[in-house]
Amino acid sequence: MELYGQIMYGPHFRLYKDDNNILLQLYAYLTRNESLCTFYALDLNKGLFLSGKPGVGKTVHMKLIRQFLSFKTQFKLKTCHSLALEFMNNGSETLLYYGRNFVDFIDPNTIGQSYCFDDLGSEDGVKHYGTQTNVMGQVILMRYNLFQNSRVKTHFTSNLTASQIEQHYGDRVRGRLREMCNWIEYKNSADKRK
Repeated sequence: MELYGQIMYGPHFRLYKDDNNILLQLYAYLTRNESLCTFYALDLNKGLFLSGKPGVGKTVHMKLIRQFLSFKTQFKLKTCHSLALEFMNNGSETLLYYGRNFVDFIDPNTIGQSYCFDDLGSEDGVKHYGTQTNVMGQVILMRYNLFQNSRVKTHFTSNLTASQIEQHYGDRVRGRLREMCNWIEYKNSADKRK
């Protein structure tokens, strides 16, 4: 991972010891190591939800683990803020694209597409022609149906805690996130931005 990080971010990139527990969980998940996954209570059928303070490395780690996945299992990365802006321009078409993967339209290129929605909670309530929508709340509910029906994984990063997610999106969304994702929290990680 450190080598990929240096390729992507430059020779100054390094992994930190205070992230060893997180990195071991990501390693267990990536390699599908059943004994480590059992130890960390990770379900290989679920996605990942990386939660922690700003600057601890959630997005960087998701970008790095993406490099180790096969083309078929590789997820696309989309920031929640840019998805909300896209909704302002395109309306419900955006919700269908990211929430349902066009399953209803039988597009074989997008049916099994996994996503990582980066920085959940950074998007504001947005309007499309006067209609106020909690865009990510709607996308999560649709992705949950996709997970239930087709086992398509969805990953998230967020600065929000579980209780903040419930306040922002409601207990229904929080419950579905719990069912869809393995929750990995950066408890002891320091801000690495300089």
